[in-house]
Amino acid sequence: MNKYIVSFILLCSSFIVKAQQEDLLNSMLDEGKKKDYVMATFKGTRLINGHTVETTKKHALDFLITHRFGDMGVKGISGHTLLGIDNASDIQFVFEYGVTDDITLGISRTQGAGKVRELYTGLFKYRVYKQTTNNKRPFTITLLANATISSMKKQSDPLLISSFPKFGNRMSYLVEAMIARKFNKWLSVQLTPTFLWRNLVDYNDNNGLFFMGFGARAKVTKRSSIIFEYYLPLMGKGQNYREYFPMITGKKNATYYPSLHIGYELETGGHVFHINLTNSDGLLENDFLPFNSKNWAQGGFRLGFTISRGFYFSKGTNAWTGKPKRF
Repeated sequence: MNKYIVSFILLCSSFIVKAQQEDLLNSMLDEGKKKDYVMATFKGTRLINGHTVETTKKHALDFLITHRFGDMGVKGISGHTLLGIDNASDIQFVFEYGVTDDITLGISRTQGAGKVRELYTGLFKYRVYKQTTNNKRPFTITLLANATISSMKKQSDPLLISSFPKFGNRMSYLVEAMIARKFNKWLSVQLTPTFLWRNLVDYNDNNGLFFMGFGARAKVTKRSSIIFEYYLPLMGKGQNYREYFPMITGKKNATYYPSLHIGYELETGGHVFHINLTNSDGLLENDFLPFNSKNWAQGGFRLGFTISRGFYFSKGTNAWTGKPKRF
């Protein structure tokens, strides 16, 4: 655990130091001249399940409600559950507050869909490097860390990870470095190297897991976009049961399938609304990244949605842009 966490922290720290050094150098060269930063690489702080480089505006509160239903493509089942709508696989409530334009603090409660449920999460998000319109800074970097605890009732079977022999076994931790670029007015792309640590895991599984997230947003109208997300496990051969591309190779009944999500995003005034299809039961990275057994090719995909509403605590200011409201 220690060497993985230390390596990841050192990598993230190098980004921070580099950004701070560049800020100092540019401020000396530009003599206080204001930079023209790229705005709205993504519309919200979430793409589908995962985070984006965006942070909540200063003094704004972002409230998100996210819902995932049941399998909608399984023969003999989906017809009786109204394409899975009768069966909710996960529900999440999130509150995120902008301490500054670049620092966000958040708390959430997630039902959970994996082996450990009833998840309470605290997060810290810091945008350390911003893309500029002159491309002297070609991308944006945001760092994220969370700590999650389960309030699930302790199970009596010692073979279950929800048996929680110690209180600390209820905990898991996530760190991410989101690196995104807005190529033009309609296309944004993001890479998300991710490290997840779980204090208690199944026999022959790893406490520490690495993933690489890929995300994209393509605008189709002024207020709507097609969004995409994919999380690939980064594992050595034979390291555990997680495989790279079982969906692509056509392997059925594998115990793990990488998370693949696609959706439609719509901005309506103070709301951002996502409707999506995903093969992930869960919503929180600590939950859906290590546990995902659903295969698109076998009908293991579900309908989901996210509603995001911004509230600003400073009179006359827009929660999404930080600019004065237009009346």
